[in-house]
Amino acid sequence: MTRLTIDEAQQRIRLFLTGDMVEALRAVDYESPPLADRPSGLTLEAARRAAVRFSHVEGASDCLYRVDAFEESLVMRLQLNVRRFVAIYQVPVADPVASATISPHFERWAIGAGHAGWTIGWRDGADPWQPDRRVVETYCYAMLPEDFLDNPLEQLYWRTDLVQMTRAFMLEARRMGIRLAAPQGM
Repeated sequence: MTRLTIDEAQQRIRLFLTGDMVEALRAVDYESPPLADRPSGLTLEAARRAAVRFSHVEGASDCLYRVDAFEESLVMRLQLNVRRFVAIYQVPVADPVASATISPHFERWAIGAGHAGWTIGWRDGADPWQPDRRVVETYCYAMLPEDFLDNPLEQLYWRTDLVQMTRAFMLEARRMGIRLAAPQGM
């Protein structure tokens, strides 16, 4: 295993969060070609429909995203601390809705995420831009292999899984009638 310097590790984390993940998240929503008896030739790059905006401070191990897909906007934060990966989804709520109300609607989604290696948690919180606005935050934790930053296949696995997990979260929210509107000004 190659030993990275701290600067190299921070650079790879930045590229993963602001390059690889941004491009990957654009495939949360994609056009499907019609059923046919042979491959369509449509590439995922050409078919993707999600828009992604992000905010990142160089040297930080986290990045804030707004994913616009399925006529919704999801605010999410990713944290990558060398080999600990955390995804946080933010859902705006109003009384009497809280994490105990929301989480049962995502039970099937949480089971699938658990099978892929994520541990899921829920908490009530406030929108950091509008403190009087309540949110439910869904925390998804995963421990990555020690060589994650050097292992392209592991990076592909977790990047692809996070895209699929985000897609499933947004579709489940849509199915349940749960709005994912993003804060203004992002």
